[in-house]
Amino acid sequence: MKNPELLDKWDKEYVWHPYTQMKEYRESKNLIIERGEGNYLIDIYGNRYLDAVSSIWCNLFGHSRKEIIEAIKNQADKICHSTLLGCGNVPSILLAKKLIDITPKHLTKVFYSEDGAEAVEIAVKMAFEYYVLRGDKGRTKFISVKEGYHGDTVGAMSVGGSELFHGVFKPLLFKGYHADPPYCYRCKYYNFRDTDERNEKGCGMECLNEIVELIEKHSEEVFCVILEGGVMGSAGMIPFPDGYIEGVAKACKENDVIFILDEVATGFGRTGKMFFCDNEELKKLEKPDILCLGKGITGGYLPLAATLTTDEIYNMFLGDFGESKQFYHGHTYTGNQLLCSAALATLEIFEKENVIENIQPKIKLFHEELRKLKELEHVGDIRGRGFMVGIELVKDKETKEPYPYGYKAGYRVADKLLEKGIYMRPIGNVVILVPPLSITEEEIIYLCNALYDAIKEADL
Repeated sequence: MKNPELLDKWDKEYVWHPYTQMKEYRESKNLIIERGEGNYLIDIYGNRYLDAVSSIWCNLFGHSRKEIIEAIKNQADKICHSTLLGCGNVPSILLAKKLIDITPKHLTKVFYSEDGAEAVEIAVKMAFEYYVLRGDKGRTKFISVKEGYHGDTVGAMSVGGSELFHGVFKPLLFKGYHADPPYCYRCKYYNFRDTDERNEKGCGMECLNEIVELIEKHSEEVFCVILEGGVMGSAGMIPFPDGYIEGVAKACKENDVIFILDEVATGFGRTGKMFFCDNEELKKLEKPDILCLGKGITGGYLPLAATLTTDEIYNMFLGDFGESKQFYHGHTYTGNQLLCSAALATLEIFEKENVIENIQPKIKLFHEELRKLKELEHVGDIRGRGFMVGIELVKDKETKEPYPYGYKAGYRVADKLLEKGIYMRPIGNVVILVPPLSITEEEIIYLCNALYDAIKEADL
């Protein structure tokens, strides 16, 4: 059935969209996607749009990639689903082995789920129960950073720190400690012009000292520290300064605190490496203790996530059945065969096409092309890592005065981009760019030029 007018009517009448003010949505002409080809989304009228946010940071190799689709079809001909409770299945076993092979060697066990928030819930529960089983029952707090984001379920909201997204739910959330984020553009210790100036000049890393002091002061009551992997995505693509995550990991090591790294958004090439945790300092520390993966794990085709951990944590849950030490957590579709088959096909593309090496020139071009946006009156900061970039729009460049949230500065730019055949989903006053790894050099140049024009044309 393809009646565009009726689809638009039913969409507004029956579907409650996430993170969407439905009053406005019901009064607007909205994008309804019918299919995808390569790096493009195609709507019900046949219009094509470059997917500049990878369908919310998950698509890696474009839409309708034959290898992934064939893997899903082939598996569907065998079996679509059987439980992982007390029995295994072939794709989940093969994928677990593959994930262990490509992540830091101290991570040896894989627990599956279906999205990033679930992966974080699992990580938090594992960390908490590890100490309980160890006989250390006084650890009931966590440490993270303000404006961190780890998902929208209760546990994930608790360890996050987004006031805008989750402030209303505070009475439901469990308690912890939040350090100020390393937001270089709006640093409370220095007045850098932008994130680039901070990176050129360096600083005393007072933000790192702040969270390390929290860890040292509260180590006996804290069961985990959790951070995003290299970039605070939903806070507006705020990159952690070099050495910050490593410094936190070191403090966790010295104070016997589990360190969770949430690479749901940043893993699988987004920051320019397969995983942010693939660095020598973290490997030397054998941190993180728990790693959360999701989004791009299936190339963005199906909802799968994974929580990886160490033998030390896993072994604490071993015992006789009557001791009830088994990890009481699971979902109906944990380790689903279709999902794991899509992930295996995705990882095969990484290997066959030498993806990480081949995206480096494109990342370099991407950042070079974005530099010209700095000359625009309302562009305050351009920041990010790899293919994860945020452009913060400001009312006054000199004072860094932000636009009121209701002004929808980012959405004004998004509307102009849509007219130019580009789909972009902003976060408040921040233009978000997370293109698929398969984006071409020509598409990068077009995207950056179109964004330049869209910011100029938007009524800011």
